[in-house]
Amino acid sequence: MKNNQSAEDYLEAIMIIRERNGNARSIDVARELNVTKPSVSVAMKKLKEKGLIEIDENGLITFSKEGETIARKVYDKHKLLTKVLVMIGLKESEAAEEACLIEHVISDKTYKCINKYYKKVTKDK
Repeated sequence: MKNNQSAEDYLEAIMIIRERNGNARSIDVARELNVTKPSVSVAMKKLKEKGLIEIDENGLITFSKEGETIARKVYDKHKLLTKVLVMIGLKESEAAEEACLIEHVISDKTYKCINKYYKKVTKDK
């Protein structure tokens, strides 16, 4: 895993899979991110070493408190940014791709402002 963006992508993928399926395994992460099983194995080892996840004897991945906080933060940014980008005219698939890029570099302050604006605009309709 090269950087924080990669770690965030893996954590977000685990969260998405767990919300969809109720649990997540490394093979699910490989499919979700379209990466090889060995790449996921290396990433899971690093996330485990950082104390962000645990993997039980059945291969089920769970978050530590810190891991879940990071995953939720990135996933919430992704969902909001996707909605806003769709709202301004992008197709859903394009918006999701762009949101994935933006979610890693946007400041918390900017995210909060976008969230506040989105709530205001959608409430006014």
